[in-house]
Amino acid sequence: MKESERLVYKCRLVTHDYLFFTTIGFRDTTMTNYIGNYALMYAINRHTPAIHRNASGTKPYYQQDLQKISIYATPASLSSGSEIPFTTDKVLVWENKPKVYITFNSVNTITQLTETGRANLPQIGRKAKHPPLTSFDFFAIGGNPQGIVRLGKKQVACRIFTIPLEVKRMSTEIFVPSHPVNPADLTSASPEDIERAELIYQTPPLLVNARIRAPHYVCNDEKNTFFIVKPDPARYPNVTLP
Repeated sequence: MKESERLVYKCRLVTHDYLFFTTIGFRDTTMTNYIGNYALMYAINRHTPAIHRNASGTKPYYQQDLQKISIYATPASLSSGSEIPFTTDKVLVWENKPKVYITFNSVNTITQLTETGRANLPQIGRKAKHPPLTSFDFFAIGGNPQGIVRLGKKQVACRIFTIPLEVKRMSTEIFVPSHPVNPADLTSASPEDIERAELIYQTPPLLVNARIRAPHYVCNDEKNTFFIVKPDPARYPNVTLP
């Protein structure tokens, strides 16, 4: 495969610390089995300093930042295989472990109570975390994101292993994506283009188990065929697309 054709990669992200982000719940907060692609794109575009901030408050800068990235990532899903990369030429037989729940019971230093009375700041509860060596699968377009990254606001250390894919063709027919889909990344997302899908409500919202009509790439490795959504070029003008 020519170097110019190495634009689509199958990626496996392996966590090297506890990974957590709240998506479901109030006191007992847990996570879905998916990672939104905004967090992944901030992590893998570590060579783009303009999108990385020490602090940005609660206001997101997605619209401005996505214009600057050069590597696009699809959302990721929890890996189902029992082998994960350990080094570039070795694998570790390791099945993903159940989520770990950390209980917190914080005492307010002023009232000496465990409740503040503020509904949006509970002092008692549990937070779910993915344990180390949990792995997730996603696809990257426009460059190779292989290496060590820091993921999410907690800057969790992760390592990404990649396999280059051969782009066989592009299609606009109905297909079943090989990954979760961020509807905002579709060139067009009319309701009539979605034949079926399950909505996962997180940031960003994701479509899983979907069957949709959208521009997509048909790609191959040595064994399998993958169907990968083509991201909207207007939203990602700096990503080199096949």
